[in-house]
Amino acid sequence: MKSFISYFIKYPITANLLMFLIFVFGLVGLNSLRSTFFPEMDSRRVMVHTISGGLSPIEIEESITKKIENKLESVPGVKNIFSSSMENASVINVEMDRGSDMYVALQDVNNAVDQINFNIDIDDQYVKKIDFVMPTISFSVSTDKSLDFLKSEVDIIEDELKSVEGISEVEITGLPEKEIEISVSEKKLLAYNITLDEIRSAVLQNNINLTGGEIEVNQNQYLLRSNNKQNSASEIGNIIIRVNNNGSHLFLNDIAEVRETWSESSIERYRENKRSINITISNTDTQDILFIANYVKDYVKAFNLNNDKTEAKILFDASTPLKQRIDLLTKNGAIGFLLVLLFLTMFLHPRVSFWVALSIPISFLGMFFLAPSAPITINMMTMYAMILVIGILVDDGIIIGENIIRKFEGGLNRFDAAVEGTMEVFPAVFAGVSTTAVAFLSFFFFEGMMGEFGWQMGFVVIVTLIFSLVEGAFILPAHIAYSKALDKKQEKNKISIFFNNLINSLRDKYYKPLLSIFLKKIYFAYIFFIGLFVFFVFLSGVKFTFFPSVELDDLYVGYKIKPGSSIEKTKVYGDELLKRVNEVNNFLEDSLNTNVIRSKELKLGSKSHKGQIQIFLEAPENRGIKAYEIVEMLRKNLNQVEGLENLIIGVGDPFGAPLSFALLGNNAKELEEASIMFSKNLNKIEGVAASSTDYEYGPDEINFTLNEKAKSLGLTNYLILSQVRQGFFGTQVQDLQNNKDEMKLWIRYNEQEKNSFSSLENMKIRTNKGIFPLTELVNFNIDNKIVSINRKNGSKIIEIEGELASDNAYSSDIISEVEKKLFPKIKERYPSVRMELSGSSDEGTITTNSMKKIMPVFGFLILCIVLITFRSKAQTFLVFLLMPFTLVGVYFGHLLHGMPVSVLSGFGVVALIGVLVNDALVFITSFNLRLKKGESFLHALELTSINRFRPIILTTITTVFGLLPLIFEKSMQAQFLIPMAISLSYGIIMATLLTLLFLPVLLLTVNNIRLFISRNKSREEVEPAVKELKNNI
Repeated sequence: MKSFISYFIKYPITANLLMFLIFVFGLVGLNSLRSTFFPEMDSRRVMVHTISGGLSPIEIEESITKKIENKLESVPGVKNIFSSSMENASVINVEMDRGSDMYVALQDVNNAVDQINFNIDIDDQYVKKIDFVMPTISFSVSTDKSLDFLKSEVDIIEDELKSVEGISEVEITGLPEKEIEISVSEKKLLAYNITLDEIRSAVLQNNINLTGGEIEVNQNQYLLRSNNKQNSASEIGNIIIRVNNNGSHLFLNDIAEVRETWSESSIERYRENKRSINITISNTDTQDILFIANYVKDYVKAFNLNNDKTEAKILFDASTPLKQRIDLLTKNGAIGFLLVLLFLTMFLHPRVSFWVALSIPISFLGMFFLAPSAPITINMMTMYAMILVIGILVDDGIIIGENIIRKFEGGLNRFDAAVEGTMEVFPAVFAGVSTTAVAFLSFFFFEGMMGEFGWQMGFVVIVTLIFSLVEGAFILPAHIAYSKALDKKQEKNKISIFFNNLINSLRDKYYKPLLSIFLKKIYFAYIFFIGLFVFFVFLSGVKFTFFPSVELDDLYVGYKIKPGSSIEKTKVYGDELLKRVNEVNNFLEDSLNTNVIRSKELKLGSKSHKGQIQIFLEAPENRGIKAYEIVEMLRKNLNQVEGLENLIIGVGDPFGAPLSFALLGNNAKELEEASIMFSKNLNKIEGVAASSTDYEYGPDEINFTLNEKAKSLGLTNYLILSQVRQGFFGTQVQDLQNNKDEMKLWIRYNEQEKNSFSSLENMKIRTNKGIFPLTELVNFNIDNKIVSINRKNGSKIIEIEGELASDNAYSSDIISEVEKKLFPKIKERYPSVRMELSGSSDEGTITTNSMKKIMPVFGFLILCIVLITFRSKAQTFLVFLLMPFTLVGVYFGHLLHGMPVSVLSGFGVVALIGVLVNDALVFITSFNLRLKKGESFLHALELTSINRFRPIILTTITTVFGLLPLIFEKSMQAQFLIPMAISLSYGIIMATLLTLLFLPVLLLTVNNIRLFISRNKSREEVEPAVKELKNNI
């Protein structure tokens, strides 16, 4: 290693060439990186969708869902099976193990489903892999014109966007399907003595394209074909249904109204009380989010300029926070670079300061060079990692640079000072970087959502640190060796002289006396540091949460009215809620004198009694009020609306509801009662604003049971109900193609008869023994059933979600109270029910549990690195003993800024431990070298402490001041980064105190113990470094 370093210092052109290559290839790599919102990840889900018309949720569960579930349990690699049994349909989501080959998994699931004999009619079934698609940008198109006009506009927009290279995933929501309806009345059916089946058969036989083969005449071939399929309502109306006895034709138009109409939409959208359609553009794994977003924003702007009947408005733009985070990294990186340069210049030579600070861009460019091969993208998580690693990049450079200068000032020439100064600290620096890299290597093994994303953070930090090590070992020493900083004729910088005198004064006047006191009265040091640890870690009352409350820019108002209510009635309630939202907005804008709500949209569906108002806010730094404060005002105003079955208002969160619980069991009655009790009591917990459950009853059902007359006639349920279904639900006759639109052709009763009890009761049922009114054949009774039956891994499941009352309420506190107080009461009453966390809470638990499993393994690896470096079990133990004491600084910083400790804080702690280990390794290595040179124990300990004072203080100052701009940043994006910055900056201050004051005390304590055990030996003789020297190791 020494020969390599010597070569680079002796021939500095090699160092410059290496730096040039890193710059060039780094820029090439950077230009090839794509931008995405979150890291790309492979989907591990397969969906099995089965449709069987006419079956209730219970029948679907028994006849379809359970059979598929049982078969899928034997498929290799299946982790979880989620199912939902609804009216007419079964939807099963299969989650595979991480690392599964999804093409093999898809084939295995498909083969398993193919083997099932359902013993019922299956209308449609498909198995497909659910792709992970990240929405890039969405906009709403609204008009007060007809839905036909809106559809024509949206069709043009869709075609134009899909024609752009780099855009392929365009999703349209809120637009119902076009269909043609043959609308008939019972009266005309009776008048013309015709049935719905006869009409359907006539249409099928006449509206057809058919090939009849081919003939060859005079050596010419002719195809035989009938091209008589019509695709418009007017043409279909002219189909002949029957030829009467007198030769006249009975046309379809004579007995029915044939019209183009819209299917009953599952989702309707309104903006400013105008019908609107949402267009969402997503990026695939080969497309760039910034290109897509910029193009769509320009397109929307041009669209509005050229259209006065239709308006388009951007609702969601994932590129905005990404660009804000890029800007934040650029700004804080530049500020951090300048601050590092400034503070290093104060204490070191300006040229040394420049070369040390240059490690930041060199390390990043090295990482950019390797990033495309990983592959990673520029996304929220990798940007987070880059901001995180800035705080620890210059640490190695300061240690090496300062040691080279110290060697030169000690009398060595340029070359020897560079070589010896680097070699003396490089083993400790290498070990320090290795421990940090190993700590971040654990990110590759996290489970849950963090596991899917975290490996990219680990990659960025590890590779950046590796290049910082390369720069510190080969490039930095060569530059310093030939800089004017190592010129004895060069006059010292007056600023540098002033601040060096200042730091020396601090060292001599304050540090040395305090260190002397601690070394003479070591019990005082233990009382001081252990007292701080106990107070801040156990008694300070710092709050904990998995993910902190951060300012977001969208809210939602979800509401339900009585199941079975029409979508028109649901819209009436939505309009009333929107009116009150506008009142709150007007009040806020008048009082704050700024815009608060950027846009609002009313979404109706997916069930007719459900609605949601999506509220898009101005940027947090512009609106002058927190999102949770707006939510609290909305709750007070909107809760006054009467007639709502459920109302929940919250902050939109990409990770889902902050509170999410799942109750599981196989006793349906106990599970239902437990969910009601759970939801009611959850609302009573302090910090919970409202809750909702996915367990609900559907609209009222009219149940038919055959009476005695029907039974005596030998009629069956199927014969009667199939005719009822034909009339009221309808029968799909054909699929038609009209230009680019695929339309279904339906036959059913007209609207008037479909929506009348008397029409139902008097409906004529045709049998072999005559025609009878329905009311003479069946008994009616009204009941209602649950909308869907949800299951997880064979157990029924009900999910309950909750919203936090304010940004001062923490999900971790509420979850703890649920687990300790609420659920035990439910378990006592309903023993068959069990509880799991779900949603973002479950993801947090999965990640936390995986960390508990793997962190000891990586902790052991770190221990091995330190042990190899010191070859002393006691000194290794001391380094690990210091680690928990850094939490004093972490907790103090969070208390000072009023923030809870979260998983984001934990990332800062991982980086902090790397800095602490690095400083401790260099300190102990320097101390051992002094012992090997024959210095007395106490003298070596004191001189090591004094000599390490300046570089450790320099590292602390540059890191803390480099992170200060981020800590006090007000932008929304900084809210994700502040916990990490607080952990690292305040923690590194504590790490400084630990390294300079507590570590010498610990070394002295260990020496005292060794002296006590060995009796007649000196302090020096019991030290491992001296023993190695004597044994010629």
